[in-house]
Amino acid sequence: MQRSYQEDSKAVWHPLAIETIWRSFAVCDGHHRVLPDGRCDIILRFPSDGLKPSGAIAVRIAGPSTRFHLVPISAGTAFVGVRLRPGMAGGVLALNPGSIVDRVLMDDEAMTALPALAELCRPAASIDALTERLGLFVAGRFRLSHVDPLTTSMIDMLHVTGGRMPIAELAKLHDMDVRTARRRITAATGLGPKQLAAIIRFHRALRLRHAGLGSANAAIEAGYADQAHMSRTFRQMGGIGSARLPELALAGLTS
Repeated sequence: MQRSYQEDSKAVWHPLAIETIWRSFAVCDGHHRVLPDGRCDIILRFPSDGLKPSGAIAVRIAGPSTRFHLVPISAGTAFVGVRLRPGMAGGVLALNPGSIVDRVLMDDEAMTALPALAELCRPAASIDALTERLGLFVAGRFRLSHVDPLTTSMIDMLHVTGGRMPIAELAKLHDMDVRTARRRITAATGLGPKQLAAIIRFHRALRLRHAGLGSANAAIEAGYADQAHMSRTFRQMGGIGSARLPELALAGLTS
């Protein structure tokens, strides 16, 4: 699908909570491939000319995904979304991320889960204004939340190691038993440590392939047993072969 997509690297209202704020605009009909990323997004969807909303603003909460899906997108549809850092959704959204794994809460369902989302759907003069509104909304809610630093540290270590640090080692480094470490990671992200590690490894392999590394070397570097193992994961998680790479956009667009 021909579309514009950009991430707002300057819009850092709260870097601990917000991974990025992104926007997308479809200039023709088509489909968007949503890849699993283990994160939660708050997404605003609206008709637009590419500069400002030209109709009603709808809101979605996209839960942490573990599999890909294809979403039909119509020309003239725009999105603004905030991608929350792993483990931060519970505090910002005031819900259990495990309850929305592979789900998207739309409109009334999203408003019921978090009534404060209604303030995001007020008319906006521009997409820039809507982007700022979304960033400030998340930052404000995050400041009122509580984040466990040990859990955040374990999740960060999983990402830094490309998903290859065993849960037993994570637990030992944080002076807790394996069961407690597993429970804390699952409560914070909605995903078990193995699920989260598999998603992290998948995206590392994608980045390595996009950087030009061959399939066999990318598989080894990403921590797969072999190229065939990586190829199976690409098909299962992304619906793609390891030689056919999608755009590296993590945005969870929803129709």
